[in-house]
Amino acid sequence: MPHFVKSQREMEGRFEDVWVLVDDEDDLETWPEDADLQVVGQPATRHDGPLRAGGAARFTVDVSLPGMLHARVLRAPAARCKVTAIDLDAARQVPGVRAVLGPDGPFTMGGDPPLTAEPAWAGAPIAVVAAETPEAAEAGLVALAPEWDILAPLGFDEGLAEQRFTEEPREVVRGDPDAALAGADVRVEVTCETPAHVQTPLEPHAAVVRWEGDALTAWISTQGMFDARRELAERFGLVPERVRVVSEFIGGGFGGKQGAGVEALLAAELARAAGRPVRLVLSRHEDQVVGGRRARTRQTVTLGARRDGTLAGIELAAVVEMGAGGWIFPVAEPALSLYACDDVRAMTFPVRTSLRAQNAFRAPGVTEGVTVLEQAMDELAAALDMDPLELRRLNHVERDQGSGLPYSSKRLLACYDRAAELAGWEDRDSLREPQPDGLLRGMGCATQIWWGGGGPPAHASVRLDADARALVLTGIQDIGTGTLTSARMVAAEELGLPLEHVVVRGGDTGPNLYAPVSGGSMTTPAVMPAVRSAAGKVRRTLLSLAADVLEISADDLTVRDGRIRSRDGALDVDVVEVTDKLGNATIDGTGTRGPNPDGFRVNTFGCQIAQVAVDPGTGVVRAERVVAVHDVGRIVNPLGASSQLEGGVIQGVGYALFEDLVVDPTSGMPVNGHLDDYKLPTIADVPEIVSDFVNVADENLPNLGAKGLGEPPIVPTAAAIANAFAHATGHRAASLPLTPARVLETLA
Repeated sequence: MPHFVKSQREMEGRFEDVWVLVDDEDDLETWPEDADLQVVGQPATRHDGPLRAGGAARFTVDVSLPGMLHARVLRAPAARCKVTAIDLDAARQVPGVRAVLGPDGPFTMGGDPPLTAEPAWAGAPIAVVAAETPEAAEAGLVALAPEWDILAPLGFDEGLAEQRFTEEPREVVRGDPDAALAGADVRVEVTCETPAHVQTPLEPHAAVVRWEGDALTAWISTQGMFDARRELAERFGLVPERVRVVSEFIGGGFGGKQGAGVEALLAAELARAAGRPVRLVLSRHEDQVVGGRRARTRQTVTLGARRDGTLAGIELAAVVEMGAGGWIFPVAEPALSLYACDDVRAMTFPVRTSLRAQNAFRAPGVTEGVTVLEQAMDELAAALDMDPLELRRLNHVERDQGSGLPYSSKRLLACYDRAAELAGWEDRDSLREPQPDGLLRGMGCATQIWWGGGGPPAHASVRLDADARALVLTGIQDIGTGTLTSARMVAAEELGLPLEHVVVRGGDTGPNLYAPVSGGSMTTPAVMPAVRSAAGKVRRTLLSLAADVLEISADDLTVRDGRIRSRDGALDVDVVEVTDKLGNATIDGTGTRGPNPDGFRVNTFGCQIAQVAVDPGTGVVRAERVVAVHDVGRIVNPLGASSQLEGGVIQGVGYALFEDLVVDPTSGMPVNGHLDDYKLPTIADVPEIVSDFVNVADENLPNLGAKGLGEPPIVPTAAAIANAFAHATGHRAASLPLTPARVLETLA
């Protein structure tokens, strides 16, 4: 019987109380560690791989509708300015232009308008034009002939000096850190600046919107199509069922594509005004400037330790460049949670500047915090004359120190051991001996912490037809991670069918099967239990029907590899011998994600060890090898998991060595907003990546025991590389990325 249960859902460290609709039939036991699974845990290629590789996958940027108009946006040329003149009527007279909106609209949507005459950041949208062709839309922008009153931008250092914050600074204190640090036997302090880091998805922000009466269909490149549906419905005064969002193929997001986005709101308004579908796709330059970024930070970490290496006190002071606003990401979380320490102070200062509001980028806040804390841990190890990995083992903790709750599972010590074995950690000092090529080499480690337990609600359905083919429907928008393939695998395992007999569909709110946003490493732990629950209902019905046909108790039957067998081995028939009697009927099951466990904190953990080579003459740093071992519960698809891990490491390499959004201090406009000057790692920069997983199910999580893997791989990479650089050179850089100029300055 369905009933409500109160639970908590976690998203990037924020906890929300939710009511969960629970069906007792959904309550499946987690597969035991020694279960002989046939599909889950085996490497599987992506179900949509041929479509993607063959160019047949239709991304939002590929959507083309009859009569579709093309939209272009007029953007602020400087970070702080005022529009003193703009000619909307002239733009409307341009041949081919069909709709124009300015700062004052006219808007039919509710809420704050997405256009402004007084932008607070460079690239902010001022006006928008929809026309028959992109060229006509561009001509319409020119005809607007805007005039501006340019003001000086708000800078980072001045903002801190003036205490210009987006909200009150935060301070978390545990124990008495002042006394602990004053009485420590050894004390170190590390200050490091981390860069502004742009998501740079291959597909830019994009939306195509069509109205049909009072119903709206929107194709959006978004990580949260149900959030987008809700936002569009609220803005335009519609019930959610009159809004359909399609996000079948997404060319990456990395946190920067939450909800409907300005693109969908403007496209919807233009489409309503023109009575035609409207396409609004950002250019690459626009996406680099206004698509979002990880915030720049300046952090000082002070560590105090006893002579035996146990931490006595920790203090963090983190200054975060918020831009125009946004929520403060958990840069303090590593200092508060990663290592056992009773006396901690973590301070965060959110400085307002003239950039767009920061937004999420793969493990926001925690990546920045780990990057600096882990460098301080290595400095402490050096001061104690202790092995850096041994220092981390010594300060291992089994509980979340903020809540006092135990972790639902934690196998970080196993990650340390395995990473050390794979990397050859014991011989790392031999790398510092003179090298034949004249390069300086070193090896460094870093610890990963993140959440990743997800939570309810999430729903799925499974349908089995007369041919014993199963259809899985979910609300997942697969942003390139392969989560739909994982859903297919979980269903096949529970149904006892070959993988090729299962089809999965997602990326469409039409079926109204809710799944959460693809962010916070929550898709797998949230949705896969719902898929398994739905498949479990179908399996039980199938075996009940088989019992009728075979005249045997359903309790004596199993289904596996597409065959129904009796437990005593006397019966062995193809599933089709039962399902073909369905005729036009189907066996249907729906599943929900159950509540999170009470009395636990759900986190993921890991260790990465990097080896680098430094050219002291040119300042070029190359990451030669990264060993990454992570504890994320059960691995559903090892092939997909290793791809996720490798992608996170590559982004971490970019964060450590190349990527940095540079802003013109006179205008506030980013100056490297193109891919020729915003330096991403290329294939030539990718190190050898050795990946491994502890791969033990978290038995406290609902029915699958899997945690999220999307964000953990990027968290420790930059710190491990920075520590390897310090090991190789004996110097520590005051800022990242480790560009040649910065390296030469550090070595000098």
